[in-house]
Formats: sequence, C-alpha cells, structure tokens
Amino acid sequence: MHEAIRGEKIIVVDQTETFTKTEDENEKAKTLNLITAIEVEPASVSDAKAFIPIMESIQERNLCPKEIQADSLYGSDENHQAAQSEGIDLVAPTMGTTSKDKFSLSDFNLVDDGHIIECPEGHAPTHKTRKGDQKAERFIQAVHLDTCMNCPSLQNCPVKPGKKYAYYRYSAKSARIAQRRQHEQTDEFKSQYRWRAGVEATMSELDRRTGLKRLRYRGMKSVRFAATMKAVGINIFRATVARKVISYA
Repeated sequence: MHEAIRGEKIIVVDQTETFTKTEDENEKAKTLNLITAIEVEPASVSDAKAFIPIMESIQERNLCPKEIQADSLYGSDENHQAAQSEGIDLVAPTMGTTSKDKFSLSDFNLVDDGHIIECPEGHAPTHKTRKGDQKAERFIQAVHLDTCMNCPSLQNCPVKPGKKYAYYRYSAKSARIAQRRQHEQTDEFKSQYRWRAGVEATMSELDRRTGLKRLRYRGMKSVRFAATMKAVGINIFRATVARKVISYA
C-alpha cells in the first residue's frame, strides 16, 4: 500500500486482515496486527522496485510472513521470483490486460514447466523445445502446418507459419505470467486475495488518528521520521486494544 504526500510516497506493510482470516470480531480483536515496515521514497520511483527492499527489511527483523498480499503494482515477475526464492508466497495480480480479439499465452493450456499441452482449439504441439539459460530461457512449440492453416481461429492465434510447422515462441517469463493470469481466474485465488482489501483500513486509520496525509514537513528525512513515529503510535494503540480484550476475555 502507498500514499503520496507532497512528492513523497509512503509505503506501509501491515498484517491487518491479511493474516487474520476469521469473521469472528471478538477473535479479530484478540489478534495483535502491527505495521511491520514503513518506507518513504520519491513519488517518481516505481512501486514495483519497493517490494524487494521492504521484504529484505522485514526479513532482517524476523517479521516476514509466509504470505504477502499486495496490489498489482507490486506483482511483477521479478518480485514473484524474489519472494519465491525466499519461500514467500506473493499474492498479487498481474498488471495489464490481454486482448479480447487475439489469443494470448494465458488462453493456452500450460503445464507447470511452461510447455503447452494444447491450444485454445484443442490442438497439441508436435514438437516442444526449451532453450537458453535461466535468465533468457525460451520455449518453442511446433504444430503441423496443415493443422494450423485449416484452423478457424488462425487469424487470432500468435503462431508463425514456417515451411513444415507453425511455431509459437515465448519466454519463460511470459509462461510464468500466463500461468499466474490463469490462476487469478480460479475461485482459490479470489478467495485468497479477498483479504487484501482489509489492509486499506490501515491508511484510513493512520490518517484519522495521526493526520499522516497532512504532514507539515518537507524533505525525505523529515517525512520518513514523522511517518515512522506515526506508525509506531498506531502499533501502540493496537497493542493496547488487544491487551485489554485478552485481559477481559
């Protein structure tokens, strides 16, 4: 989550709702959910670049969860790969949209290793090749030319006709993004990601209780200090409420 303030951008990492998956209000009140990281950076810097430093920051303090939910701005392939390498499940939608008039890779049936099982019309590749190193890995899927040339959806398909075969070439990164797009359409993902919306209440609480959006300071150093102290204040409020609820339970 982030909020722009006079050219600075505040990024907040909060446990609220994302890790309190219960509808019982009494049980929610007993759970201590804290702001675990807060960072200020120029508004001109892409949000996508903020994820890895924030993840490393909370890891250093042994506060990193097994699952991090974020909006699509943080859902780049690079961030997903970095989180996965640390055993963290980054739950964030892919950015951008696909054309409704043309087939994209996410319309194909893919297996976990990135190869295509069949195209949207049900045709399976005749040959499958995987080339390149880990940084520039590419897939080449080949289907008999007669099959593709007689296909009614040829004009909407990304395959390129050759002498004997029609080829579909794509990167390993494209395959990972396509698989994520497919997963985002499942009930499992929608049920998992619905908890993300709860974190928006933190920015509202920060503004309502501390006036975070109306800081009277300028400069990164001053804004960072003020934002951090206000987040500490919210954590104290939350810890006090949780302690009272547990004490009287």
